[in-house]
Amino acid sequence: MPRKSGETPSYRVTSAGVNPTEDRAHRMKMYFIAMTLRLACVLSLFWVTGWWLVFPIVGAIVLPWFAVMVGNAVAYGGEETVAAPDPLELSPGDTAEPEAPHEPEAASELLIVDVDPVRRSSTPPSSPHQPSEEETA
Repeated sequence: MPRKSGETPSYRVTSAGVNPTEDRAHRMKMYFIAMTLRLACVLSLFWVTGWWLVFPIVGAIVLPWFAVMVGNAVAYGGEETVAAPDPLELSPGDTAEPEAPHEPEAASELLIVDVDPVRRSSTPPSSPHQPSEEETA
């Protein structure tokens, strides 16, 4: 894609691949045509005689392979290459890291929180803390 100097790069949507649904429909049609030709070759074995018999035999043997190859061939959108943005280049930055006053420093201690697992059920759990007589009075 030619670019003028100072112009921002533009990318076309049409450089995307073929619609998968249309591609699958095309491959199914090609497979159907090849297998129909194979059926015609097999049926023609009943009335073709002589050395002409070689053509329907070869067609009946080769067409299934051809049909599978055509049926599995996925289109990639034609001859045009996909327009992709240029990769970003990393440039060396400042070696000093900017200080952020609101960010805490990395903790040098490992903090482990040990909590007993609580099973959740349909019945409410009983309260572990029962108020004593002194607290209620």
